[in-house]
Amino acid sequence: MLKTLFKTAIRNIKKNKLISAINIIGLSLGITVCLIICQYVSFKSSYDKTLFAFTGYASLFAIFVAGLGLIGLSLFMAERKVKEIGIRKVNGARTHEILVLLNSNFIKWISIAFVIACPLAYLAMNTWLQSFAYKTTLSWWIFILAGFLALIIALLTVSWQTYRAARRNPVEALRYE
Repeated sequence: MLKTLFKTAIRNIKKNKLISAINIIGLSLGITVCLIICQYVSFKSSYDKTLFAFTGYASLFAIFVAGLGLIGLSLFMAERKVKEIGIRKVNGARTHEILVLLNSNFIKWISIAFVIACPLAYLAMNTWLQSFAYKTTLSWWIFILAGFLALIIALLTVSWQTYRAARRNPVEALRYE
């Protein structure tokens, strides 16, 4: 099953090269920046409370902007698949099955972006931390936490839009066919 998922993911990436490249690069950069901000905040929080508050607000703003981008992308994907969703609903597909169909692409993109972002963030943070007199190590759990939070935020954002698309009346999508 996992092999077919990877084949499907590769096929979709080859089919929609530009959109896939934009999504993967954007998600990779987003996860990398999130990891760097988390490490920076955890380091600076022990020294300067004002900078900690500012960095926290900046992080929340970055997550908000990324969420808006995901909403736009999920709206675009749902609109592209209106006819497919309508045909699947007419043929008896349940809302849950349509949600899995539409959300699986985003899970693949987030996984690929996480695999790309972790080494980049580790290298950037390790290089940055070497310039300090007191050395510290990077924790592995912060990378897992950032990836998990990125996945949860993306799924909540995308699921809302895909649920709306899945609950739409299939007659509206197929009316002019």
